[in-house]
Amino acid sequence: MAAELVRHEGQDEPLWKQIEAILLQEIKDGRFRGNGRLPSEFDLAAEFGVNRHTARQAIAALVQRGVLFKRKGGGSYVVPEMLDYAIGERTRFSTNVALQGREPAHTLLVVDERATHKKAAQALNMAEGDPAVYISLIGEADDIPISVGETYLSAARFPGFGAKYRETYSMTKALAHYGVFDYKRDVTRCIARMPSPEDVKHLRQSESSPVLFVESVDIDLEGHPIVYHETRYAGERVQFVIRRGDL
Repeated sequence: MAAELVRHEGQDEPLWKQIEAILLQEIKDGRFRGNGRLPSEFDLAAEFGVNRHTARQAIAALVQRGVLFKRKGGGSYVVPEMLDYAIGERTRFSTNVALQGREPAHTLLVVDERATHKKAAQALNMAEGDPAVYISLIGEADDIPISVGETYLSAARFPGFGAKYRETYSMTKALAHYGVFDYKRDVTRCIARMPSPEDVKHLRQSESSPVLFVESVDIDLEGHPIVYHETRYAGERVQFVIRRGDL
């Protein structure tokens, strides 16, 4: 590989940029097919005959481009194919991810009670400032973050909901404790926007890659709004699918 790097005097393109281009082509050619893991920075440095800082720059550039991601515990991996996320009457994160043959998981960031902001209050037929159960979490597929978002429920209707959610890590199971055994999606609004610094951190993506910002409301079978969500999806990892039967 090192022989492919142009090192002569007057070469404008830095070595890390050349390594980035070579790795990008190898990714396209399927070199890392399988578990998708790239060699360590140490091994890449040895492979290309450069120092670790140069190899690290190349990896960082590919992460910024959304081609690679850093997995918890170390290692750089190729971002897998786009995940189809179905938007329908019964939209469930875990089901959507599992149907793609991938392992769903959540990382819980915050569970507490706080005053309801204007949009959440309107969606849930509450007064602005009323106490709400607030849940913030990262949604993952095969340990890759694909969404980060916040959920609001009426603290008056669902007292102690935060504790129940911590027990199950499942919205469906926690709602069942309060007699809500089924619920439907009432409305979904989606718009593309640039990520916040927190989105970049939690989604482990480039600050220049757009996210899909989704506002949604779930209702019980009597038509009463029960859950309001604000979620950002990694735009380079997720695409929404709406089938005829869901229109």
